[in-house]
This record gives sequence, C-alpha cells and structure tokens, in this order.
Amino acid sequence: MQEKLNDNFILKNGGYSNYEDTTTLPRHRWYYYKEGFSPYLVEKAIEQTEVGKGELIIDPFNGSGTTTLTSSILGHNSVGIEVNPFTSFLSDAKVKNVEVSELSNLESSLFKSVEKGISSPLLGYSTFSETKKLDKWLFNDAVLNAFEGGWQHSNSISGYNSRKLVRLALISTAMQNCNAKRDGKCLRYRDSWRNNRFDETSFAESLMLNLSNIKEDIQKKPIEGKSKILKGDCRNILKISNELTNFKLCITSPPYLNTFDYTDIYRPELFLGKFIQGSQKLYELRLETVRSHIQAKWAEPTSSDFGLLYQQTMKHINENKEHLMHKNIPMMIQAYFEDMFNILKQLKDKSAKDAQVWFVVSNSAYAGLEVPVDLIIGDLASKAGWFLKEIGVLRYVKKRKTKHSPYITELRESVIILSRNKF
Repeated sequence: MQEKLNDNFILKNGGYSNYEDTTTLPRHRWYYYKEGFSPYLVEKAIEQTEVGKGELIIDPFNGSGTTTLTSSILGHNSVGIEVNPFTSFLSDAKVKNVEVSELSNLESSLFKSVEKGISSPLLGYSTFSETKKLDKWLFNDAVLNAFEGGWQHSNSISGYNSRKLVRLALISTAMQNCNAKRDGKCLRYRDSWRNNRFDETSFAESLMLNLSNIKEDIQKKPIEGKSKILKGDCRNILKISNELTNFKLCITSPPYLNTFDYTDIYRPELFLGKFIQGSQKLYELRLETVRSHIQAKWAEPTSSDFGLLYQQTMKHINENKEHLMHKNIPMMIQAYFEDMFNILKQLKDKSAKDAQVWFVVSNSAYAGLEVPVDLIIGDLASKAGWFLKEIGVLRYVKKRKTKHSPYITELRESVIILSRNKF
C-alpha cells in the first residue's frame, strides 16, 4: 500500500483540500464552511475522470455542497447526501435560481420585520443569550429578536426558492453577528466581543450585504446542471436509493477520524433555523452520523478484518491506552473503519462500469502514533472491490500540540483515487 502513496502528487500544496479560497467565489461565498474542500478539486476530478454531460456525479458526505454546486455550475448532474439538516439546507440553497427582481421586491417588508423584531424562542436557552448565570453568551438579545422577526416574515414569502435564499441570508447574518466565531472543532469568542455590541442595526447592515451578494451571484453564475440533495444518513441512503445508481464520479470527504462532533460545531445554525429543537433531538442526530467521535453511545462495531496496517495501529493504541484522551477511542477507530468499508462497498454497487471515487481524508494522531487513515482506507477499498489508482498527498497540516501525542506536529491530508476498472 505504501508504494501507492504519491508524495509528489501534482495537486500537492495547491490549496485543493481547503475551503479558504471560496470566500470570494460566487455562490460559494454565501456561507463560509470551514470543513469543505476546494471547488477546484471537484473541477480537476471531473476533468481527469472525463465526466460527460448527462453522467452523474455524487457526494455521500455533501457538507456545504461544494461537489453539487461546482458540478451544477459546470452543467453536470449531481446528487449529494447530507445528514446534517442545516448543511443539507445550505447545499440545496446554493444551487437555487430565482429572479433577482423577486428578491428585490420583498426586501422592504423583510427589513421592516427585522427592525421591529420578534421575541426569540432562544432567549434564555442554553448559551444562546445573556442570563444571570452566564459570563459569555452567543448572541445579544437584539440580534436574536431581529433574526426571529426576519425568519417569521419569511413564512409569508410565497416563492420556494426566494424563501430559501432569504432564510440562508438570515442565518448567515446571525452568525456574522454572533459573539463567537467558528475555530476548528468549536466556537471561540471573538476578541473584545463585548465591545462589538451587535444589535438590530448591525444585523440589518449584514443582511443587506448578504442579499446583495446573493443577487449578484445569481446573475453571474446561473445554475446549468440538475442537482438533488438527499437528507439523511448516507449509510442507509446508499442502500435504498436508486438516485445514485450508475454514477461516473464520486468526490467526497467523510468526517475525519479526529473526534470532532460536527453536529455540535453547527449547533447554533441547527437551532436558529429550527432544524432541530432540544438537546434530545441533537443527540438523535449524532446517532445518524458516521462513528468518528465519542459524543454518542454508538452501536459497537463487529468487524476488524481491515488489513495489516490497521492491525498494527490498533495493537499500538491498545498497548498505550494510558495516553488516550478517552477510553472509547479504540472502539471509535474500529467503528470508523467499519463504516468506511461498508460505504465503499455500497459505492461499488452503485457505480458505473468506468466510475472513479476521489476520497479526501486526513491522518489522525492517538497515543503518540500517526494513524495512516489514507493507507488503511486504501486497504479497505481494495477489499471492497475497487482498484487503487493512487493516494495523492494534498498537503501536510500543522497539528496543535497535545499531551497525548506531543511529538506529532503535522498530519498528512490525501486524496485516495479509486477506479472501478483496472487501469
């Protein structure tokens, strides 16, 4: 497997595995999603796979919709699967077309509703607003009420696409006026956040800019291809849906094996947009995600025949459990690779005879060992019936120093390229 690792990959250090370059790109910029890969990687995969018009592109971990949006802009048909209801909404909104005049005509009444505001159901809930028990809170009351006024007004917007775009602009605006900002696996409070004094005025200013960007991008980048977002657990949808059959290209990035709970990272958006209500619903959503974190009581894995590299990795980790941050990490690692293997098998069953899969992953570090996630998944892919073309190194990511793996300072991020046919 090591011989398939290409450390001189043509796309290495070209910015293909990160989303930072999308902050100015039409439609992509409507919402910043830190965990995404670059649309240029999608373009490169389409080019190298020679996807023709009418052939299907899929992404079972669609996230913010980089694959479906990029495919649609280029005129290709695509289907994405996304378990998080907020990011499913986000990826679907990004591919909507609407008459710009329709958005312009509803702005006056929308801004009046924002200015007037409505008492938010999130006032006093958890860490969403100021209470006597909190030293820090995510939103000032005026921001939550301005958001709620706009959200309730959106119920009266008759056009489905317009309503969806307005709601995306409202959520984006709320997060721009949040006292914390997304940083890695959590929300961190902004510097001097109390002095920012976010209120209904700053909210209205941000909303005006967001709607202006949306209108500008709709004219600049109309959607040509057909796309569909399927909301739910890809482990189930891949089994039962016929809408992914005979795909030509799958380009995706599953959750990394890094204990990040992505449902918690996007908790504010889930509650703001009323995608979930209450902590129990949030927990139930966690149970629908790939087993890549320890914040849920998962069904325990039953398979472990994942190749020599996997066996060597688990031997080291089990012999050094005292250096783990949590006792359930060995079970999480086994469950993660069990999920990856089953997904690769399901993709094989849905693929066209000349299909390719581009699988973006990052290695992880546990108990002082760099877990070669890319190489292990390469083993799993071969076991699932795919031909491994290469594992291309995209970049080395600096790792934050921890007491559990203090000597590992960077981790490899790679794209695993699989082919249905032997090349």
